[in-house]
Amino acid sequence: MTALNIIGGILVFFLLVSLLRVGVVVTYAQTLRVRLRIGVLQLTVWPRARKQAAQSAQTEDAKPQAKPKTKRRALPKPGLDELLTLIDTAFNALGATLRRACKRVCVDPLELTVVFGGGDPARLAMLYGMANTLMFSLMPRAEETFHIPDPSLHLRLDFERENSEATGTLGLSARICDLLAIALTLIVPMGKWYLRFRRTHRHAQAASAQAAQIPEQQPA
Repeated sequence: MTALNIIGGILVFFLLVSLLRVGVVVTYAQTLRVRLRIGVLQLTVWPRARKQAAQSAQTEDAKPQAKPKTKRRALPKPGLDELLTLIDTAFNALGATLRRACKRVCVDPLELTVVFGGGDPARLAMLYGMANTLMFSLMPRAEETFHIPDPSLHLRLDFERENSEATGTLGLSARICDLLAIALTLIVPMGKWYLRFRRTHRHAQAASAQAAQIPEQQPA
């Protein structure tokens, strides 16, 4: 009976932990601030305390300078079509099996204001159009999948500004069991998307390198 009581206690403990609600609140307004929520507790994880930052700076200064690492060739940033495909893949995977679990994921607050400014007006207009396309493609699916009580998203275009500016707050909270279920569901489809993305751009890079190595034919 003692062994059964221990096993039962362990199972109850893991059940209670899986039902615990955790979350994160990310705020950006010229500086980044990240707070972690675990039940009723709140912990600021960024920026770190000044004392810890000072100790880290002293430790880094005391360390000998390491040799610079060789940079790996980074993949190009995904384009608009690839981002839309990624969003569609994620929502299809979630909507197929985890509708109830995702509805228990609360996205609150969701506030974002982006003012596009500076640079070439044609480039700004194109960037503004891409941002609107992403927002209007993402938000309806997000509101169908997750619990978003009061979203507030604003995109503006100001040709007289010298630089673009973004401010916002994003809060996510969910039970641990729901987060595990969502993560397990997304592993396979997101992995397949990433492999397709890498394969496509590797072929494009190989074709570009091969074309660059072919010498131009001299006219007779």
